[in-house]
Amino acid sequence: MTDTARQLLQELMGELQGGGKQYTDSDVCKDHLVDFCPHQLFTNTKVDLGPCDLIHDDRLRTAYQSSSDKNHLGYESSFYDRIQRLSHDLQRKVRRALDRVTAEADEQLINPRKEEKEERAIILDERIKLMVPQIQELGESGRVNEALGVFEHMERMTSDLDALKERINSVNPLFKNENRLGVCDVCGALLVPNDAAKRLDAHNEGKQHQGYLRIQKAVEEYE
Repeated sequence: MTDTARQLLQELMGELQGGGKQYTDSDVCKDHLVDFCPHQLFTNTKVDLGPCDLIHDDRLRTAYQSSSDKNHLGYESSFYDRIQRLSHDLQRKVRRALDRVTAEADEQLINPRKEEKEERAIILDERIKLMVPQIQELGESGRVNEALGVFEHMERMTSDLDALKERINSVNPLFKNENRLGVCDVCGALLVPNDAAKRLDAHNEGKQHQGYLRIQKAVEEYE
């Protein structure tokens, strides 16, 4: 069932169930009377709160909002407590996400097999150093061709050593600062930096983002 169809069904059921009902009845959703039911904000999202089995009738909400009972039955304080808990849960989620993207990555992820590369570099460096007196000795003994062969071999090893040192000092591009994920301060979702405007707009218009935005605004209004 699509979200639209589900919403229409809930509204229809609310109208059918709401006939003859009073907003004080126990099976009427008091959050809906005050402002909105949090359960209806995140349907079919990762943070789905599950269904609310109470009646959501806009006519009952209108009746309550225009009555002298408004702000005198404790519905507002209960609603505020509920959305405050959701807001605090979100803040913890945002902090965890921030910790996740800002924490120092494991060395093996930043530079895989770094120790192995360093050991190979030490061995290569020692071999190159041993070749210097060998070349000198061959040259002094008149074995010029052999000296040139060792020299060419030493140059290749030196080139390999330089390349190896670059790999030792390199960083996995996934862990460069400019590639680290960002965190949406509204809903706590991870965001790709420099993402396309359309994808960012789609995120901002998404149900989860809009749901938490509505909670955030409601908390600010009730504070």
